[in-house]
Amino acid sequence: MTATQLLELVAIVQLPDLIITATRSRFTGIEAMGLLLARFRNSGDQYNLSTMYGRSQSAISEIVNWMVEFLDEKWKHLLDWDHQYLLSEENLCIYGQAIYNQGAPVNTVFAWPDCTKFFICRPCLHQRVAYNGHDRVHCLKFQAITLPNGIIANLYGPVEGRRHDMALWEDSGIPAKLAAHAFVSDPSNPGERHPYQIYGDAAYGISPHILIPFSGAGQRSEEELAWNSLMGKGRVSVENGFAIVLGLWPFLRAWWKMKVYGSPIGHYYRVSVLLTNALNCMVPNQIAHRFNCQPPSLQEYFHE
Repeated sequence: MTATQLLELVAIVQLPDLIITATRSRFTGIEAMGLLLARFRNSGDQYNLSTMYGRSQSAISEIVNWMVEFLDEKWKHLLDWDHQYLLSEENLCIYGQAIYNQGAPVNTVFAWPDCTKFFICRPCLHQRVAYNGHDRVHCLKFQAITLPNGIIANLYGPVEGRRHDMALWEDSGIPAKLAAHAFVSDPSNPGERHPYQIYGDAAYGISPHILIPFSGAGQRSEEELAWNSLMGKGRVSVENGFAIVLGLWPFLRAWWKMKVYGSPIGHYYRVSVLLTNALNCMVPNQIAHRFNCQPPSLQEYFHE
């Protein structure tokens, strides 16, 4: 991120000119954003940031926590279901056509859902709640929906690590939002609306707004195998989206620092996704390049 882009981001997210923390430490909005980005880009000890930027470790920790709570609270609607802009009827057509142009057999699939595990330090209390027996780790879980322009359009979580992916799916309310908003009008017949879909794995089930691979090992036809192959090549993008978030922000990979009762770690991941989307708006990532689908500008993405 260049200095100009940093100044633009600070102005767009509407940070206060002066931030005073609970212990009376004072930061300008620019310094606060810079320290947040520096913390997320550094998985090492906070002492390194203290010596580099001339602030105490406690002050840096305090402003980072203040920033993630502020940004998540103010802009959480951008990680919900932005049907007024990002997921508008016009944009659903653009996403569907972009996926179709890359080889998908249909042009009505506009996104891909999946869940990810955010590894954390073993909590001192309620360890079983955060323990995921499949991977034998303590974690929090998030569900994301990724668009072909590289934007994570929806993020649900954090949820206890022991919960199944389908529990997140039902609790997130996405099926109801799809039923309410995932439609596109037929240009030849304005009174008729066609459903648009997301493409998930076999666990999601099938509905007018959800498509999944053909099942039945050894029993699928050549056409069904070809469908699975073509659709699966696009669906890997949701995994790429998770990898981009962790690659940009090494702090998230420092699981031994993610203490449930010590820091707002749920905010950490949510704000990291928000910042990843912001960077994608400024410099399109590899998902956007692959599907030749331009993300929105920074001003268009951050709207009230």
